[in-house]
Amino acid sequence: MNFRFIATSLSALAISSTFTFLPIVTPQAQAQMIMNFSAPFVSNSGIVGAAADTHFITLAVTGFSLESATISLPKDMGRSITAKALDRDGREIPSTIALTPGAVTINFAQPIKPDNYVTIRLSGIDMSRMGGRVLYRVSAKLQELGEEIPIGSAMVRLKDQG
Repeated sequence: MNFRFIATSLSALAISSTFTFLPIVTPQAQAQMIMNFSAPFVSNSGIVGAAADTHFITLAVTGFSLESATISLPKDMGRSITAKALDRDGREIPSTIALTPGAVTINFAQPIKPDNYVTIRLSGIDMSRMGGRVLYRVSAKLQELGEEIPIGSAMVRLKDQG
């Protein structure tokens, strides 16, 4: 009987000491972001070339067909800019451009269908009076809605402001 008691005690001791030396694994919390876009949105923006006088704003066309896009222009932007719309391969998209003192509107000859990207290039920009950055507000007219809605903002900053 003593032998059985000793063996049982040793087994319990071995099991309890094994668990004290095992590392405790705590699962890491992971954040998941699920995005389901139902309307076009601004997906990218920046500067083209070293001169910094050409800016681009890329729109991801989702949910609805895009009839036109309007980009608000800062007061100091001036009227000497030009604009054009490009597809994801860099080919110009047939469109008419309407430039007003406060905005540029790109009216597409054919609506841009969902699951496409449109890059709008603004050229001839003078950043000297804008403090090294400019904020554009972007709105779009969607074929299925028939009215213009805001779809995002694009900030463009000079790489070296020093």
